[in-house]
Amino acid sequence: MYLAAPDSGSAALGFLGSGGLALCLTVLLVFGVIGKGRYKLTTGKAGFVAFLAGTAYTAAGKIWSHAEGVVQQGWTGLGVGGGEGPFGVVGIAAACLLLVILMMVAPLNPVRASSLCMVAAFTWPSAGDGSIWAVPGQFVAAGFMMLGGA
Repeated sequence: MYLAAPDSGSAALGFLGSGGLALCLTVLLVFGVIGKGRYKLTTGKAGFVAFLAGTAYTAAGKIWSHAEGVVQQGWTGLGVGGGEGPFGVVGIAAACLLLVILMMVAPLNPVRASSLCMVAAFTWPSAGDGSIWAVPGQFVAAGFMMLGGA
């Protein structure tokens, strides 16, 4: 998937490239969570930026895909989606719902929210295009295409 095509002269921001977008969002996330500069990301904003960054990582591929690979290996290690695991049979939808529950009830700070939302950015699309879980990632990807080109 291309988030920003090189010939995107009509794009709002010009040509960013999916890797460039991932890089910019990562810098915003890291320095925003550290919060030593002019702008500090609060818990909710840090989670939102992490979800945006994770979606950009998926589109960018290359080195950016390593984070998604780590998340997928973690779910596989817990037996999610692979039949009988240490927690019994746990489907990917259960993992998606678990992430939402944690977002709602866990005591989060900007770092924890970033981690949790980054995991969600990689996990929710794994539930499949027809599921409700894929909608946030598809919505964000569509927004990126409008900003950086089609």
